[in-house]
Amino acid sequence: MALSKALYLIHLFFIHFLPQYEYILYETNDRGKNGQIEVVMKRDSLGYHIIYKSDRTIEVILDTINLQTLYVNKIVGKKWELSVKRNHFFEVNYRGRKNYYNESNPVYDRHTLDFVLRGFDYNKNFKKRIRLNVPEFMIINADLEVIGEENITTPAGSFDCWKIKMTPRVVFTNMKFYFYIEKQYPFRFVKYTDSSGKNSIFLKEYSGQ
Repeated sequence: MALSKALYLIHLFFIHFLPQYEYILYETNDRGKNGQIEVVMKRDSLGYHIIYKSDRTIEVILDTINLQTLYVNKIVGKKWELSVKRNHFFEVNYRGRKNYYNESNPVYDRHTLDFVLRGFDYNKNFKKRIRLNVPEFMIINADLEVIGEENITTPAGSFDCWKIKMTPRVVFTNMKFYFYIEKQYPFRFVKYTDSSGKNSIFLKEYSGQ
């Protein structure tokens, strides 16, 4: 009975386990400024360990079952900016401003969405509300919805993807965010755009095992 319940809970939230190791290179356009993000991920018994490198370095640990955020440390240039820890509370320290949240459900930091959104079991009718940590503000609700299927071609190849719209449930923005997630294993994060039309991310290189 306990095993059946555990399997049900995994299916309810995530059924996708990601590879043991990945190297990913993204091409970015941030309001006309081109750049790259280099990502290395390794999975062990403690979680998914991820390092992002661009003009900043972000170290992340995600839970292996539900991909919730367990740890974040962000350095911009040589200056520390953010730390997040999940213990009894969800602890956020943004530029010295500390907040402690009593959250019983998974919380996902905004810096980790490229991995988090790879874990859900999508279908044409998929809708889900998540708790999203936006360190500059607070933990908010955000709605996810599959709004279509597209074939996306990037320098890394062509991918059949789910198109997912994310809508933050806040009054201070009406922005919509669009993520394209590969339909088949390893469920790669292939493309990102938003409703401003000024920001984008594309998968440029990938290797995994």
